[in-house]
Amino acid sequence: MNVLITGATGLIGRELGKALAEKGHRIYAVSRNEKKARETLPFPCEVITGDLMKGPIKDLRMNDIDAVINLMGEPVVGLRWSSDRKKKIYDSRVLGTRHLIESLPRTVKVFVGGSAIGIYGDTKDLICDENTAPGKDFLAQLTVDWEKETAKASGRVSFIRTGIVLAPQGGAIDQMLFPFKAGVGGILGDGKQWMSWIHIKDIVGIFMMALENSKVHGPINGVAPHPVTNKEFSKELAEALGKPLALPVPKAALKLLYGEAAETILCSIRATTRAETEFHYEFHFRDLKEAFAEICTPHKQGEEIFYAEQFVNVQPQDLFPFFKDPHNLEQITPPTLNFAISKVSTKEIEQGTLIDYNLKIHGVPAKWKTEIDEWKPPFKFVDNQLKGPYTLWHHTHEFKPFCGGTLMIDRVRYKLPFGYFGWLAANKFVRKDVEGIFNFRREYIAKMSEQMRNR
Repeated sequence: MNVLITGATGLIGRELGKALAEKGHRIYAVSRNEKKARETLPFPCEVITGDLMKGPIKDLRMNDIDAVINLMGEPVVGLRWSSDRKKKIYDSRVLGTRHLIESLPRTVKVFVGGSAIGIYGDTKDLICDENTAPGKDFLAQLTVDWEKETAKASGRVSFIRTGIVLAPQGGAIDQMLFPFKAGVGGILGDGKQWMSWIHIKDIVGIFMMALENSKVHGPINGVAPHPVTNKEFSKELAEALGKPLALPVPKAALKLLYGEAAETILCSIRATTRAETEFHYEFHFRDLKEAFAEICTPHKQGEEIFYAEQFVNVQPQDLFPFFKDPHNLEQITPPTLNFAISKVSTKEIEQGTLIDYNLKIHGVPAKWKTEIDEWKPPFKFVDNQLKGPYTLWHHTHEFKPFCGGTLMIDRVRYKLPFGYFGWLAANKFVRKDVEGIFNFRREYIAKMSEQMRNR
């Protein structure tokens, strides 16, 4: 099918796009920034440029769409809700969905809309299924209006009421990890509020089921079978990270910090899902302990994890030779680092190659020596810092054949010097630097691959 995705650059959108591409669907992504979308989306797609907050999109390619997955929406968690912020949260979902449907032909067969379990409001210990009445707070009423707009779409319509999505690639877990790794993570409020969570693999699976199973329509709770209280959630997270559970965070402190937005943290929603009971969806992760084991194990050793993906429409055997020349490392490193290779032990990179280079980190000179631990052209290589500014820097580069091109996957495990205090003082700054380096690299490789295709 020709599938249109909005919100494709978000966590769910990126993983869902890969799943769709692997199944052979042709993907169209709506984005306000075509260049950024092409560089960051880890799957092949056509980008339709437009801003659905401003109005419907007039693009002839919209007439080719068979199915829609609507994931757009401003982030709800992490910021205080000013009047302007609440308007953006509301309009990005309700108005954006209205404009999206107005952009589409009446021939669309399937429309899968994003939604949220926040529709139920604070329900204490009540078990919420898809027939539970909506709540009265801001998020509940927003979600009601959002689903009303979605219901106007043509064809078979379903809404995925998503819970708290847990993923090794980031998302909600990023905000949770820092206080727990710092040793100050604790129960929120009295800890009795229920948390309905789901692993990224399963929320993608439920969206795919809703898209492809003609019997699916109406609301489906996108949650795992076993919700837990915040007290249980916090204990499991602390245990998975090998950290003690700190003192509880009082409700008053959360309300002072987040204002009205604290309701997203303190609200209790104990949801079940018809995905399993009615449509027999088989979960990859049914229990929280299993999910945290998969997500948190690397962090338990005090390591930070950086993960990045990029799709390029060039096959691995054509892309990999660029990385055989060690001096090309200088090309994909930001000029601000003054990166310069001083010595290479072999003419071309191979297993065991030693590379010495100089660089500047925020103007401070530094030396780095790395060894190629693993070399498996054209699909993989691993470099490991022997001497340098980090206690650990272990970088795995993968070049996965994907949809006629290459899915480049980078996994970096790193540790800062000076142990806990070094991590506490500098981790956020270092993370920002690492992201900047990979953003530069992504832009360079996108341009290079385009030139390779045009030769």
